[in-house]
Amino acid sequence: MKNIFYFILVIAVSFLVACDDNGGKSSTAKLTVDELESGRYTVSVGDENSPSIGKYYAGNGNSRFVFIESVDGKVAQIYRRTQNGEWTAVPNIREDTTIKLVNSTPVLDQNIGLAELPSGFVTKTSLDQVVKFALGSNGRLTAEAGDCHIVGTVSEGDIEGLLAVALTSENCDLPEEMDGVLVIDSDYQPAVFRLIASRGEEIMDLWIYQE
Repeated sequence: MKNIFYFILVIAVSFLVACDDNGGKSSTAKLTVDELESGRYTVSVGDENSPSIGKYYAGNGNSRFVFIESVDGKVAQIYRRTQNGEWTAVPNIREDTTIKLVNSTPVLDQNIGLAELPSGFVTKTSLDQVVKFALGSNGRLTAEAGDCHIVGTVSEGDIEGLLAVALTSENCDLPEEMDGVLVIDSDYQPAVFRLIASRGEEIMDLWIYQE
C-alpha cells in the first residue's frame, strides 16, 4: 500500500513540475499560421478594428519567417517554420494556436547583397547601450568600440530576401547567443537594416544605422 501511495505521489509531482516548466500547458501545443505563397508581405493579425502589423517572408519551400510588432514598433512575436514544416513561436505558445491573417499585402522584393552594404554600423539597445560593429563582404560581423560588443556571422538563408545571422554578445543587455535574420526594407529608412534575433523566450530587435 505504501509503495502504491509513493508511486502516485511521484507521478503527481512529476506532472506539476512539467506544467510549471511549460507555463501550465504541454510543450506539444500545435501552432498554425495562415499560408502565403513565396514572397514577402506586410500583414496584420488580431482584431480587424485594431490589428497588429508585421511582415511575412515565405520561401519557395516550407520555410517561413513572420514577425508581429507591438504598438511601439518593436518585434513582439516571431513565428518561424523550417523546412521540416513545423511552426515554432517566440515567445512560445502554451496551447494550440491558429494565427489568422486579417490582411496581407505583397511588397516588392529587395535583393540583399552583403557587398553592397556599407561596412560600419551603429545602434543602441533598449537600455541605450551603444553598439558599433563592422560587417565584411564575407559575412563576418566584428565588434568595434562601444558599450557592448556583438560579433557573429551573416549568411544566405533559406528564405529569399532574408539573411541568416548567428550572433554573440558581451557586456550587453542582450542574450549572450542569438539566431535570427537581417532584414532590409525601405520602410526602415534611414536605418540601413534591422537585426531580429532570439534566444529562448527573449527577442532582440535592433535598428541598424550607418556610422
